[in-house]
Formats: sequence, C-alpha cells, structure tokens
Amino acid sequence: MIHTQKHKSSLGFTMIELIFVIIILGIVSSIGASIIAKLYENYILQRATHRASLKTELAVQQIANYLSYRIPGTTLAKNPNTLTDVVLVTDTSNTTDKKHSVLEWIGSDNDGFTAKSKPGWNGFADISASSQTIVKTPGSDLPTARTVINNLSNNTVDLNNNAGPNVAIFFRVIQDKRYTKNPDKDYAVSCMGLVTADRSCISTVYTTGANETLSFVAGSATQKVLTEQYKLAWTAYAIVPFKTDGTAPCAEGESPCDLRLYYNYQPWDAASKRLIFDNTIPHATIANNVTTFKFAELGSTLRIKLCAQENIGDTNISICKEKAVIL
Repeated sequence: MIHTQKHKSSLGFTMIELIFVIIILGIVSSIGASIIAKLYENYILQRATHRASLKTELAVQQIANYLSYRIPGTTLAKNPNTLTDVVLVTDTSNTTDKKHSVLEWIGSDNDGFTAKSKPGWNGFADISASSQTIVKTPGSDLPTARTVINNLSNNTVDLNNNAGPNVAIFFRVIQDKRYTKNPDKDYAVSCMGLVTADRSCISTVYTTGANETLSFVAGSATQKVLTEQYKLAWTAYAIVPFKTDGTAPCAEGESPCDLRLYYNYQPWDAASKRLIFDNTIPHATIANNVTTFKFAELGSTLRIKLCAQENIGDTNISICKEKAVIL
C-alpha cells in the first residue's frame, strides 16, 4: 500500500514580502503626497491670480464707466495730503505723479439724460430765446430730470431748489469764445471752484417746474458764454487711494492701498462741501490692496492703470489692468 503525504499551501505573506510591500507603499505615498501638495499649491496660485485679475478688471471697468461721462476739461489730479495742490490732468506742463494720486472730475447727469425716451434735459439750448437769466431747452422734460437727480443724490440736490446745492450747467466751449470777464479762466482749476472760493464762473441753474426752461442762480451766469450745447451735472467724483486701515489717504509712494470712490458733493456750490475725508461725503471702496493707480489724459482720451495684489503666505500675486476712456 502506498501512502501519499498532503502539503498545505501558505495563503499569507512572508516577512520579506511584507517589508517589500511597506517599502513600495512608502515610495508611492511620498510621490503621491508631493503631487497632491503641488496640485494644491497650483490651485492656491491660480485662485489668487483669478481673484486679483477679477478685482482689478471690475475696479477699472467701474472707474471707466464713471469717467466716460466726465465734463471735458474738469479732470484734476490732487495731492491727498494738501487738497489745494492741484493740477489739471489735461495740462501738458504737469504730469500725474505719485504726489498727485487723487483723480477728481465732474460728471454729467447721464441718468437724467437717458431716463426716458424724451430726455430729462436734451443738451441743446435755443440761444435766441436764452439770456443771462434763463436757458430755453426745447424738447426737454425737466421734471423727470429733477426726479432722477433728487433720487440719486439721496434728496440732497433738487433741481427745483434755488437755495442750493444747485445743479451746474456746462456749455460747450467754442474756440475763441470763453468767459467774457476772465478769458484766462476757461476751465482753469480756480474757475472750477475746486480749490479757491471763486465759484462764480461755473453757472448753476434751477427750474420752477417748467418743462423746458432753466433759470440761472443769481449772478452765476455773468461770466459764461452761452452756446447751443450744454450738459447738466449734480455731483463731482473722486478716486482716492486710502490706507487699508481707513485712517487717512495713502502717503506718496505708499502701498498697498484701498481705492475709494467719493460722490454726491457739489464743489461749485457755496452751500456745499468740497472734497474732504471726514466721512461726511458719501464714499465706497471699489478695490482693496491696490499697489498702483495711475492716470493720464491727452485730448479726449484718458488712460488709467490699476494694479492690485493678493497675498499667499509670504508671496504676493500682482495683476495690472489698463483701460482707455474716450469722450
């Protein structure tokens, strides 16, 4: 009789096999961890880049929208620490540098102009029927303009109010036709009333409810040459680089800063305040961590450049955007 011996097969790992498996898993995990870390680092970088790009694009577009309705010749560059230190951006003898970092301008009332199919004010005057007392503007619906301005200014400016703040009127400047009493003050800084107390050469108007007649505030038209085209304005605007803690405007060369938009103030009106930083003038922050804000104007084109950054630990991602605004 022959006896056979049965052998049981081993289903487990030997010690050497386990050691090899552990080593291989360690190698794979170290490679996987570095890949995951790299992917996460790239994600953080791309997210910061996207945020900085989106922030600068939105801010530049918002500023450009407001600037597209600026009154020609009223664009100023100001020293935020000495607001009486002002230059006209259109003055080729001056340059906008780090010292003059505040951009200020007067914007036309585009909302009142486009509110209805029949414009609140149509921008055309009948010179033969106008005088140093009234402006006849056929085809206008001034009560509509009054409602729009009143609502936008939070009941601050009323076109029917002769006591101020008043609505300003700007006639199109024609070559060789300037202010009759002060020909050297055609849209000069002092004439605009943004620096000195001399506000007399910017005309202000009101209406008693008539659809097509604007009346000059007493004495405000004495230096103005009336022309066929005009624009109404109820507010000035300013872009101000401000410290990120909100305490004061940024000093020369200081960054990063927050960009503030100031609005709803009438520097041409004796009863109103000029640009100040005591929080009495409405303002809103339109961009944070801005490292560069520059602007320059030539002819009817104003160029703005804005750079903003996003922080990633010890690294900063900076994105710049430029835009040209043409009147």
